[in-house]
Order: sequence, then structure tokens, then C-alpha cells
Amino acid sequence: MSSNGTAASAVDANTSPSTMLLHDRIAARVQERNSWSTWRKHSVTAVLKFLTTHGSSLPRLPLQSQLDEDFPVLNMEWPALQSPEPLQVTWLGHASCLIQAQGLNILTGPVFSERCSAVQWAGPKRYRPTPCNIRELLKHVRLDTVLLSHNHYDHLDYNTMQDLANLSEFSLTFVVPLGLKQWFESNVSGIDRHEIYELDWHEPCTIVTNSGKKLEVTPVPMQHWTSRHGWDRDQTLWCGYSLVCEDTTKVLFPGDTGWFEGLWEIGERYGPFDVAMIPIGAYEPRSFMKPQHTDPEEAVLMMEAVRARKGLPIHWGTFQLTSEHYLEPRVKLVEAMEKSTLSTETFAPWLIGETVVCPTH
Repeated sequence: MSSNGTAASAVDANTSPSTMLLHDRIAARVQERNSWSTWRKHSVTAVLKFLTTHGSSLPRLPLQSQLDEDFPVLNMEWPALQSPEPLQVTWLGHASCLIQAQGLNILTGPVFSERCSAVQWAGPKRYRPTPCNIRELLKHVRLDTVLLSHNHYDHLDYNTMQDLANLSEFSLTFVVPLGLKQWFESNVSGIDRHEIYELDWHEPCTIVTNSGKKLEVTPVPMQHWTSRHGWDRDQTLWCGYSLVCEDTTKVLFPGDTGWFEGLWEIGERYGPFDVAMIPIGAYEPRSFMKPQHTDPEEAVLMMEAVRARKGLPIHWGTFQLTSEHYLEPRVKLVEAMEKSTLSTETFAPWLIGETVVCPTH
């Protein structure tokens, strides 16, 4: 067993695939997504129109004092995180969450930089701060696993990966979709101290931590895409993650997705989930964003499809990526839940820094 754990045979078989094999496996998944009726690749004209009008369509954000009143960031409750309930989740902003389940500490899509961009002097700037920094998090919580869903800058942040790799006293397990292991090995100094498991959709991995806790991770399909430079579209895979903690607690982290019918299959195959983090933001203009991002109404349908007992809204309230008002996702989620047959408390807004204790079956 490694210093941090062991992977199932499916991972071992994929440790060193040839470049051509890896390329072919990713290409097959791209072709699979392209066959979905809900997927649409935008024309060059549509992309250019979006890029040229995007900046002027962004609504003006209020002063920080108004933001603090409308959407406060809570202080981290460190004692509660050091002695967690069997299942609890803390929102760190956007798609970054700390999942604590059955003694396991799992970090999803961590982005702690000021901007989600290739550089820190331009690009979407954080309008709500993180509730802590990496050093504080590592001081108070012994992380086991870091999940990365895809390579977009609001989900894979270079500075955050550097800090995690170099500031963590203990070895971490990074789980990434096909094609991203090379990025880590080429860009993140100190990554050789840690484990990287690179997986395909439906390829399970079992991680056993130093404390003896067991986490089963399985990447699942989502309707999205990848690119980091513009000319590398879909050269790496994207995914969500189905988690089984200590053979009992089930968690879904989808990363980023538009609505697609395959979500029903995920619910049937891997659910029901005790909790699912579900994206509700970055959806306007709908004509452009619909294939890749769920809006609040679709997020409620997604919760039903994946059979989640509890939903936690993510992917909003942090970076101004699209043209909806900064509080609109929260308002529309409440409205969508009131129209649904679900109990409103099962999928309700929360605050950055807030820890939600989730019931387990």
C-alpha cells in the first residue's frame, strides 16, 4: 500500500496508458457526448458574438458593504470541522466544497485564487472572499482526497494546486479525469509527494487512507467540455464523481454540467445519494449556456433525476461569469423548489463558509 492508500485494479491498469490509447479513450467520450440530443456545439459565429457582447452584458455589482449585507461570508466553524458529524458539507465558494463523511475529508474543485483565470491580473475576479485560506484549512482539517472535475479555470486553479501540493504535511490523493495527470506532473511542483489517480467514466477507484477509512470514487458522465488554452478543446476528459464513503454514505459531486437525460441513469446506477452538490449558476444568456450549465429549474430536476435526498447549490455567488444578476440563482432556486413536489428544505440556499449537516439513511 502507498503512503496514502491503494487503488483498485481498474486504476492500476490505467497507470501508464500510451498517449494514443489515452487520446482514443477521450475521443470516444467526446463522441458519446456529441451524440446526446441535449448537446450542442456552438458555431464560430455564436462564440464570437458571445465574446464580443459578454463584457457589456454583465450587470454592475454593488459595493462590498451591500454584498456583505445581501450575501455574507461566514467564518469557518473549525471545532465542528475537527469533530464532524457522520456527513456534513462546507461551502468554500463556487464549486469548492469540503465533504466530511464517515471520517473522510474530501475537497472538491478548490479555487482559492483571487481570479479564475490563466493570470492573476485579468479575468473573472472573486466578488465574495473565501472563508479561509489553504494554510488555515490544512491546519484544521487533515485532507484525504482532492477531486478535480475538469480543467476550466474556475474548477482547476494552478495556484491552489501548488499550495495543496507543497503546504500539505501529509500525502494527498488527487483524482482527475483522463488526460489531466500529465498537467499535474508538468505544472505542479511537489506533486510527486502525492498520489494521482486518472480515471475514465464509470472506472471505479478504491482509496484506503492512513486512518484505514475507505472511499470508493467513480467518475460519472456529465454534459460539459474542456479547454485551458482555446486550441486544446476536449483534449482532456470532464466528469462528475459518485462517492461511497465507508460502504455506507453516498455523495454526488457533478462538477459542471448542463441538463441531459443521462442524469436519470446516474441516479439508477449509483444512487440514491445522501447528498448531491448541484450547480445552479452561470446560465445566462440561456441560448448560449444551456448545453453546458444547468439553471435553477433544471437543477431541481437534476436533484430528482440523480435521486438525491439532499441538494446543496454550488457554482454561483463567487465569480461573475455570466449575465444573470448575482443573487438571481438563489431567488430562482427558491421559486423552483416552491413549484416542485419536493420539500423546500431539501434543496435550499446556503452561505459561503456554512456547514450543513446532512441526514444519512
